[in-house]
Amino acid sequence: MEKISELSDDLLIKILSLIPTKDAVAMSVISKRWMSLWTLVPRLVFDDYSEEDVETNKNHDRSLSQFVSGTLLLHKAVVLESFHLKIASECSASEIGLWVRIVVDRFVRDLKISFYDHGLVKLPSRLFRCETIETLELTRVTVFEVPSRFSFRSLKKLSLLYVKYPDEESFCRLISNCPILEDLYVETCEKDNVVTYIVNVASLQILSIGDLLIESADEVFVIHSHSLKQLNINDYSGELNLIGNLPKLVEANLQSSSHHAKVLESVTFVKRLSLCLEEEAQYPIGAVLFQLLRLELCSCEDNWTNILVSVLQHSPKLQVLKLYLNQNHSDLDVVREVCWIQPERVPECMLFHLKTFEWRNYGGTQVEKEVAIYILKNARQLSTASIFYPDSVNLVDKLKMFEELEIATRSSRACELTMG
Repeated sequence: MEKISELSDDLLIKILSLIPTKDAVAMSVISKRWMSLWTLVPRLVFDDYSEEDVETNKNHDRSLSQFVSGTLLLHKAVVLESFHLKIASECSASEIGLWVRIVVDRFVRDLKISFYDHGLVKLPSRLFRCETIETLELTRVTVFEVPSRFSFRSLKKLSLLYVKYPDEESFCRLISNCPILEDLYVETCEKDNVVTYIVNVASLQILSIGDLLIESADEVFVIHSHSLKQLNINDYSGELNLIGNLPKLVEANLQSSSHHAKVLESVTFVKRLSLCLEEEAQYPIGAVLFQLLRLELCSCEDNWTNILVSVLQHSPKLQVLKLYLNQNHSDLDVVREVCWIQPERVPECMLFHLKTFEWRNYGGTQVEKEVAIYILKNARQLSTASIFYPDSVNLVDKLKMFEELEIATRSSRACELTMG
């Protein structure tokens, strides 16, 4: 401890900024020198609930409110880089409003407010005039009102997780008044008063959408952000629809429970695609992924071979194919009814462009073996093929499965088959 105390104030303040604020304050008892150091820390983090034991933590809400208020009153840093608040919902809206006004006046750059249950919070108008905020995250917050005129002129990253809005126009205003926004994450929730989410931000580079409800109304995301480069979608309700022309899209990561892979119709310009679709999902008719170079496909559902064939047939320039079994999605103990129907004609990408083939968690089932042999036999430009087995498979079985593929006919003489 003596060696730590010999460090400069600037370095000690940086160390204190890496730990929760309550711990930083507790450090003040070490010595007189440490008593005021925490008041200069530019990062305040208050985390007072655990999802494993919420009820116990709710009993401490009153003391947490007093601690937050006391900390802000004693805090002396002129510029506040971060203010993170994670709390159960008993905290009053007036207190939250006061705290937000204080941190905004301290030129806050990174603001996060998270409730375990939905907190009824009226965000103070001062927040909407904040010119310094660069990152804003709201979790389980009910927004009472979004001003008709405001500008988050410095905001680059916005996360709206299970947020409730007065109406659809409020969501639209909140998004469209972020002129340099680059990264947007929207997690929908029940009764959020929005069916059509309009995302109209010219600067947007990354859009992430989460729809985790099992039962949900048809939700539509209308995207007017033609500069979008990355799209991430988790659609467990299976009711999400996407409308938009995304000509500069580079990467898309799609997990959907929908029986119709509708989203693929809006990502036809994508270059890198990761897919995990529910059983019986159908490839949309007429959707050609004419710029797709890299495909990652999860084989956790029984119909994955149908999706694979469909994507291969509609991706004429595909160069990299990666198959994997996500063990978090699939029950390995359940007997699966997967079948392989060889396509009538070899997909164009396999004849002229496919160079890399990789399979992770290859289980060596009859269907998997048939698919792997088909690719090795028909991919004329293939240069590398890598097979990785689950950790649970012993070495003897790995060698046996690898030998079955090693002796298979390969269309490309330059192809090197490796085992991982």
